[in-house]
Amino acid sequence: MIKTLNYLDLIIFNLLLIANEILLRYFCLLPLFTLQALLFDLGFYLLLSGILILFNKKIRKVIEGLLIFLSSVYSFAQSFHYAYFKTLFSFRKLSVGGEFMEVLGEIFDKFDPRYLLFLLPLIIILMLKINGEDLSIKHRTISFFAMEIGGLIFINALTLYLSNDYAKDKAWQKDYYLLRVMQNKNRYLTRFGLAQYMYRDLELSFQGHEELSDEEMKKLDAFVKEEALRNNNAYSGLFAGKNLIMILCESFDESAITADLTPTLYRLKNEGLYFDNYYAPVYQVATGDSEFIAQSGMMPSIDYGTTSYTFHLNHYPGALANLFKEKGYNANSYHSYISNFYNREALHESFGFETFYDMDKLGLKRFEGYSDTFNWLKDEELFAAMLENTDFNEPFYNFVITASGHMPYRTSRQELKENLEFINQLDEYKDLDNESKCYYAAQMLLDQGLEVLIEGLESRNELEDTVIMLFSDHYPYGIASKEANTQILKDAEGYEIYRVPLIIYNPKLQAKDVKTLSSTLDIYPTVANIFNLEDDKYYKAGTDVFDEQERRFVLFEDGSILAEKFYYDATDDTIEIFKNYHEGEAIDDYHIISQKAVAILKYSQEILIADYYKEEDE
Repeated sequence: MIKTLNYLDLIIFNLLLIANEILLRYFCLLPLFTLQALLFDLGFYLLLSGILILFNKKIRKVIEGLLIFLSSVYSFAQSFHYAYFKTLFSFRKLSVGGEFMEVLGEIFDKFDPRYLLFLLPLIIILMLKINGEDLSIKHRTISFFAMEIGGLIFINALTLYLSNDYAKDKAWQKDYYLLRVMQNKNRYLTRFGLAQYMYRDLELSFQGHEELSDEEMKKLDAFVKEEALRNNNAYSGLFAGKNLIMILCESFDESAITADLTPTLYRLKNEGLYFDNYYAPVYQVATGDSEFIAQSGMMPSIDYGTTSYTFHLNHYPGALANLFKEKGYNANSYHSYISNFYNREALHESFGFETFYDMDKLGLKRFEGYSDTFNWLKDEELFAAMLENTDFNEPFYNFVITASGHMPYRTSRQELKENLEFINQLDEYKDLDNESKCYYAAQMLLDQGLEVLIEGLESRNELEDTVIMLFSDHYPYGIASKEANTQILKDAEGYEIYRVPLIIYNPKLQAKDVKTLSSTLDIYPTVANIFNLEDDKYYKAGTDVFDEQERRFVLFEDGSILAEKFYYDATDDTIEIFKNYHEGEAIDDYHIISQKAVAILKYSQEILIADYYKEEDE
């Protein structure tokens, strides 16, 4: 007779795996327990236990210890990632592992001492001493087949059960669709458990993608044709022929716009078009994807590898740089860091930029004591070098990626010293916590760079012929302390944390606060409209912000939707109807918008994997 004691190590091992998952759910603010997820876990753990039981106890204990270690590290990494980006990561994000290692030193500002709880399962498994005779080979073989059969029955029965719930009507909301497509990572873990999450993520990450069938291409052609259309409006062609300097502002938040700390930003906000209902969703990578969206008009990769590495060789004839060049413009991009970070130089070449000017091409020198990804060159140096490298004899489109506002927000950053001294002299700010002061000091560097830009354009008599567009790449997720969260982010939660500034400025433009709901996806069609670019055959995931004929919405990576009348939370599958809107009216909008959102998410990925514009570009 087989004694239960012989299985005790496996029972404890499985309980510790479940403990790691519960900790992960806790730190990611997900339900700690769902019956369906537990059943999926049970199936996978039976399969795993069946394999482990084939080994004798000594070897099995070593394997169990290693697996608990990997589980703890993985769960900790997921929790840490969630603290920054409010979503789980995928193995598909491994392509930016180099970038992660470069910034490793600055990310631990958000380390929560409670993360040490992930060490407990490992400590327990290492200290575990279990006596009892080892099972015979015969008994181990019988147990192996029993557990494998049991695990497969559990998983297949659950999958079959979910498939019966699958229907064509709103299929994208069903668990079976989620199980296959994994379009919402947080919900996936909630509904199916960590074991299934890891299995499916690995499967999707390394299986690649198949070519689209003829039927799929026909549907994609029809979708692109429809989404390429643009409605004219009062702003169409307003800036045709003028220069454009588009500036991606690192971790830029509205709280950084003040008359005393950032007077140039304050001026641009109050003398230009200020979009105070603008959102910058975070997809696989925050800054890199914001760049991609703004330049291409497309959704970034969600179902496959990181866009800048997986799809940098795609053809983008409709990218802004190419459209401006068709109008006789020079188009160049500028950044005060290295060219291979996020694979920028290669991607910008595919966008059609003539030159990607990194810190070396701009002749920018690291100051004494400079440390990569901790210190950042001052934005005033970046803008001064950009002006020197711009040909003012021809119309130009310059895309500038700033760096000064990047985390970490620490007093030991030498480049912040003078600004911190200034902040400490002001009664309104001197009692703030150090992280808040450092964040403001970093954004002051952006402001000082913009001052250099404005003065440089004025001295060259180019300001009136130049449009300056500033937008934030993402909310300042590098903020860690409670005090700074309150001061900078105003304790924003949910979708509100993604609300950031967008400004369009030209001296002849009448100042206005634009209340229209918009997002990063809307930048490309807006620029194409106001500069009268020939974009009428290219797919646009967003909508011109001045187009009043379209229903407006913000689309997040997980399929959540923020619209004028409602917010749909795809993780909880709930709809919040906003005040002053009738429920029936809001639900009608939801049905229409949600179907379009699903189409955008689906076909956007197909455009990337098909390299849709390859033949045209050739």
